[in-house]
Amino acid sequence: MQSSTDSTAVRVLRWLSNAVYHYPRLFFYPQLILFLVSIFITVVKPRLEFDTSRDNLVGADKAYHKNYLRYKKEFIAQDELVAVVESEDMEKNRQFVERLGTRLETETNIFTDVIYNNDVIMLGKKALLFFPEKDLKELLQTLRDYHPFIQNFSRATNLNSLFRLVNQQFRTAKREENAENESTVKALPALERIITHSADSLQRPGNPPSPGLTALFNAGKEAEQQIYLTFADGRIYIVTARPRNDDLNDQAVEKLRVLVAQTKAEVPGLNVGVTGEPVLEFDEMAQSQRDTTLASIVSLVLVALIFIYGYSETGRPIKATICLLVGLAYTLAFTTLTVGHLNILTITFVPMLIGLAIDFGVHLITRYEEELRRGRPEQQALDKAIIYTGQGIFTGAFTTAGGVPAPRTFTRS
Repeated sequence: MQSSTDSTAVRVLRWLSNAVYHYPRLFFYPQLILFLVSIFITVVKPRLEFDTSRDNLVGADKAYHKNYLRYKKEFIAQDELVAVVESEDMEKNRQFVERLGTRLETETNIFTDVIYNNDVIMLGKKALLFFPEKDLKELLQTLRDYHPFIQNFSRATNLNSLFRLVNQQFRTAKREENAENESTVKALPALERIITHSADSLQRPGNPPSPGLTALFNAGKEAEQQIYLTFADGRIYIVTARPRNDDLNDQAVEKLRVLVAQTKAEVPGLNVGVTGEPVLEFDEMAQSQRDTTLASIVSLVLVALIFIYGYSETGRPIKATICLLVGLAYTLAFTTLTVGHLNILTITFVPMLIGLAIDFGVHLITRYEEELRRGRPEQQALDKAIIYTGQGIFTGAFTTAGGVPAPRTFTRS
């Protein structure tokens, strides 16, 4: 019975109780539709994103952070992605970085500034100006020595044509000492190395890289280490690249790992890994997502089992747990529409919300069960539960929402 002294909150809750009891479908089906819409918003479009940038974890009002962001805006350069390859076989290392570097250079929509050797071509037409005069003189003398060889065999476009030219050179060579014969004799070790590299490439899938300058000039181990980015006396080679922009960081990390796996299948027997700040940020978020998903599932299952055990039934506890899932879907959809992303800190709030929100269902069902045990009919029991326990539930919900500043937490600090 409604009293004239009832507060506005009591009158609203009594109206809600009567409406739920007499028109349950008007509450069930709209909630079901809204739940499905929330899932669509969160998962499909516009979709809840995961922000891996550490820059967004620092207060935007910090002077040093403002200066850093202005620096990044002025001098546009993304953090480097690094592929590291290790083995005792320098030729295998070279094969790997050449193949991977070539693959990265073709992905121009994702990567830029791909570096895997100290190729002078990167310095442009005036590259020779950076060389010491002594090195230029040695290079000039080497080119003069090899000039007949280069002139003869530069017409070769593949291995077959190279062999034909070599055979032709041997057949037509005069039995005398001359510059052409001397050049051919000096070139024999280079030809042997080229054939060795070619035979090795036949045993590997994929497009073989160029034999390199060391195959032609036999420059030695030290020269090889200077040509490529090497460490630990040639045991470690690296390839570096940058994503084209911050939005491509995650895509670049995933693509780099795919390309590394493809290259590793062609050049097996190496220790290969990827690193760099974008990789670390990507892996941190991925691990956080996996851990949070697992924690959320475990929390939900434990909450449901404890609920079922405490009430010695399955019907109402499972329904309350389903209502909890509906509430979580609303929360994530709201976050998607208002903020659009979670970061490595806010993603951990999902299992916390499970523990906080299940209390409301526990209190409501407990009061409803208590009124039924007292012999009251269902409508009156529901009325008592919603009106008297509902006031505490709404108060607790609002104070919890106020104590956990979600808008501030979900947004960039």
